Amino acid sequence: MTEKKICFGNFEFPVLGGLEYLVNEALPDTDFLFVNEVGDGFSMYFEKGFPIFTLPTEREREYGLFELRRQDRTIHFFCPQRRENMDTAVWYFYVEIPDASGEIHSLPGQVRVEFDGDCIRRTKGKPKFIEVLEGVRLAAAASL
Repeated sequence: MTEKKICFGNFEFPVLGGLEYLVNEALPDTDFLFVNEVGDGFSMYFEKGFPIFTLPTEREREYGLFELRRQDRTIHFFCPQRRENMDTAVWYFYVEIPDASGEIHSLPGQVRVEFDGDCIRRTKGKPKFIEVLEGVRLAAAASL
């Protein structure tokens, strides 16, 4: 991909080095998006119409809930308790970004993370999937 950004509904994703992007190339505004880290550290998935995750009322395992607050957004994560002998897990999330009038635009998705021992596998610093979510912007039409 040579584009500097990917259009996905009300959102624009920057194209970051070291990541692979899979989109519906038949549409200028893709209806699905996979973002994969080369080396299989994580894989994110977005789909138009994807619902915001809600905790199941009856569940086999507990969920860790946390959020990252930034000046221009809040990222909510729902992380099922890690099972023994499993090196990966699927976390659900949604990003809330307010527009200029204060209306909140929500971007739900899921990320498969790989563990290295007890921690998320990463080279250094924060996980790259957090950088992706921090780099998402509202499309010009959504911010009016």
